[in-house]
Amino acid sequence: MVRHVFIPKIFLFLFLITFQQVAQGNDKDVLEQANIAFKDNRHNEALIHLKNLTQKEPNNLAARLLMAEVLIAFGKGATAEVELNFAENLGADKNRTFLLFAEAYLLQGKYHDTINHLDKQVQDEILAAKIFVLRGHAQLGLRQLSLSAENYQQALLLNAVNIDAKLGLAQVALNYYRYDEAQTYVDDVLSGFFPPVNAWILKASIHQNIAELDIAFKAINNALLENPNHIQALILRASLYIEFIEYESAKKDILTVLQLVPNEPKAMFLSAMIETREDENSNAREKLSKLSESLSTLDNDTLDNNPSYYYLASVVAFQQNNYEAADQYIKNYLNIDRLNIKAMTFSATIHIAMKNYTAALSVLNKANLQKENNPKVISLLGLVSSELKQYEKAKFYFQKVIELLPDSSIASQQLAKNSIDMGAYQQAIDTLLSINASSEYQSTISFLLVQAYVKSGQMTKAVALAEKLVKAQPDNKEFLHHLGFIYQIVGDYNKAKQAFEHALSIDALHIKSLISLAETLLATGKIKASFELLEQALLKQENNKELISALGKNYTQTRQFKESIVWFKRAYNIEPNNKDLLKQLSFSYMAAGEPVEAIEIIESYLSNHEKTADLFVLLGNYYQQQNNFDKALQSFNNAIKFDGDKGKVYFYIAQFYQANNKPDDALEAYKKSIAWSENKQIPLVAASQFLNQQKKPLEAIKLANDFLESYSTKLQMILAHSYYLSGQYDNAEKSYKKTLALTPPQDEYHDNIVVGLSLVYQAQKRNSKATQLLTKYLNKEPMNFLMNSSLAEIYMINEQWKKAYDIYILLLTKYAQQAVLHNNAAFAALNLALYDEAEKHSLASLAITKNHPDSLDTLGWIYYHTQEFDKALPLFRQALALDYSKIEIKYHLALTLKALNREKEAFNTLLEVVNSKRDFPEKKEAQQWLKLWADALRTDNDI
Repeated sequence: MVRHVFIPKIFLFLFLITFQQVAQGNDKDVLEQANIAFKDNRHNEALIHLKNLTQKEPNNLAARLLMAEVLIAFGKGATAEVELNFAENLGADKNRTFLLFAEAYLLQGKYHDTINHLDKQVQDEILAAKIFVLRGHAQLGLRQLSLSAENYQQALLLNAVNIDAKLGLAQVALNYYRYDEAQTYVDDVLSGFFPPVNAWILKASIHQNIAELDIAFKAINNALLENPNHIQALILRASLYIEFIEYESAKKDILTVLQLVPNEPKAMFLSAMIETREDENSNAREKLSKLSESLSTLDNDTLDNNPSYYYLASVVAFQQNNYEAADQYIKNYLNIDRLNIKAMTFSATIHIAMKNYTAALSVLNKANLQKENNPKVISLLGLVSSELKQYEKAKFYFQKVIELLPDSSIASQQLAKNSIDMGAYQQAIDTLLSINASSEYQSTISFLLVQAYVKSGQMTKAVALAEKLVKAQPDNKEFLHHLGFIYQIVGDYNKAKQAFEHALSIDALHIKSLISLAETLLATGKIKASFELLEQALLKQENNKELISALGKNYTQTRQFKESIVWFKRAYNIEPNNKDLLKQLSFSYMAAGEPVEAIEIIESYLSNHEKTADLFVLLGNYYQQQNNFDKALQSFNNAIKFDGDKGKVYFYIAQFYQANNKPDDALEAYKKSIAWSENKQIPLVAASQFLNQQKKPLEAIKLANDFLESYSTKLQMILAHSYYLSGQYDNAEKSYKKTLALTPPQDEYHDNIVVGLSLVYQAQKRNSKATQLLTKYLNKEPMNFLMNSSLAEIYMINEQWKKAYDIYILLLTKYAQQAVLHNNAAFAALNLALYDEAEKHSLASLAITKNHPDSLDTLGWIYYHTQEFDKALPLFRQALALDYSKIEIKYHLALTLKALNREKEAFNTLLEVVNSKRDFPEKKEAQQWLKLWADALRTDNDI
């Protein structure tokens, strides 16, 4: 029997993830007890087991994922989110958490968030079907019935037995009052093996709607037999009891609900309804008023029907400086009353207070379209555009305000400041002189003009103007420092030193001159003197932020990063709004090997201060280095709005989309990166590799031909592989041979080219040719890792287990710490029935990788064959927690569950395996097992 094995192929990169050790001993039993309880709908019991386990093992990934599932079953979406975030930090398969996050959002009524979250393209048909179902649920919640039905139908096209899609279509039909159609879908689901509780609940709801209360009652009791504490089922049965005028029974169900979920709105409403029906003299209006008040804090639908509550809540929160709450409330208001200018400007004001200028700009643009020539809106647009460094736009807005309010000095000052920021110095001068043509402004203008000359490279003009200012005011320390600064830039350190010392002779504590003199001393190799100068100055001004920061820079320049952190942190604590200090501190953290601290301080700054492209790019790079792609994408997308390097930013975005299985988005981002990049080789190579991985080699070939005329060795190799993948084996062979002839053995891509050619031979059914090619090079380099692995793979495919095993044993003599070799040796040994050797190698692989899904699966499969099912089961669960789409692991899990007499879970797991359109070597065997199990279940039911 052949199966996919964890072997490196050409262009395949191995990501070895390190997480917690596989659970041992009793902890396995606890996790399985929780699983059993959960599958039997004993959620409280499952939760107790999981809380005990996670207290003992907080990093137990499988337990965290199961905890999230149990919380979702409880209806606790927000709490489930916390567990899912924890699980993702532990390395959970994002395809697994992706779906669970969507379910958590749905439970909280976050329908728009759910739809946005589910904007993902995947190749796995089963996963794609689940995405369509969840999207359908969200659209159903938004009353977008036709869109909801379309998504359910799409799910059924991908997976014809998708129960949730059928139930979704039943709900849509119910909303259209098409009860017969709804019943057809529900009865179809109920006719299958192990129907879900929701099917019985939906059946009860349908029959309640058509006044068939006895049938509805029977159906809801079936649901509660399956799960006695199901909230929705209890509420529905309580409503049926009320219709039967059996108030005491209804009260019992309501009490059960409120014990499980205190203040559950529907249960409280039913309770109030019973009270009013039982006692006609009770103050029902007062009771319902209080109920409405409580609903306003718990139920978004109630608030949506009373939008003024949102606006008032926003104003109160803003006055209390609780900007996040104010922002959320005003957003909720605008979701209902979208065109209210007052609410829009208030929303922008909140964003400005939060220094979230991009969000403010978005709101103000909508307000400006809604009501033109509103001075407050336009002035805010100018202010926000200036903060975002969109100076031309800011200039337009400020000029517009001046046209509307000609006497506004504030608008003129804003226009002048914007001109300075955008480098339009003459425009700034003209504007400032029109306000106040004083000598004070003349000095400021001269300073700015010198800076403009320096920035534009006109150093002669810059020096001449600076010297002119000093001659006019020889005792002006600011002019002297500015002149020294320019000398410093042009590299005339002697004149720079003289200018700084002259300034210090006028004012011994002139900070700028002290710092610049220290920089000059450091640049000329006088390190000790530079430090002493700053330290002596700090004795007189111990809390001077500039001096403290200068010391931090000195330590950075001399590569004393730990020490530089101390000084930059001290300076930043004095002035937490200073972006330059923020960057310097973050650089020092990264250089000192403390990335978490670097990320945290930038995130904190961006949450409370201005948002700029450079910070978002920096943050994105830091997250990229930590493999946190979600946060990286968020940062890079923000950077695009602020004129960052689009070639680089789009490349980062493409990598994110690729990592998150959004192929169309990834390709589009790669193309943008290629278009914007001066060096097109890097994004082009990445895009071509990606297209090959997506099984679109013809597109890879076309992309390269569209953008480049000459190719690097790596790109030539990738194109040869593209020919191979597209089935153009003759072209692939020619391309590989041509590239190989031009590539010396010491080239980093030489071995990959040889292996690529061997793959072509294998595809042409010339296995002996492939073997000869690899053997030829192995004769020259017997321990070559890649070529030996490729040769072993040929043997594995041909079920020559002994030859493959011998190669892995040989390689392990040199590469004993390569987990992949141990794992493949284990699989070969398993097929040779060398179970002890197989276990030894598998455990060795896991000792290195900790929790690689393939290694976990191999060890579990070994234990399955040795009939140690209790040991196999947690391994398969842990493997699926890390890679939920691996259909082979699900198959092994199903067989193990069956061996442990866990019939229901085994059957449903095997059903998912068989319904997957993914092929794997054991697929026919799985289909045969499913048929046998289904026949057995039918026989049992008949009996």
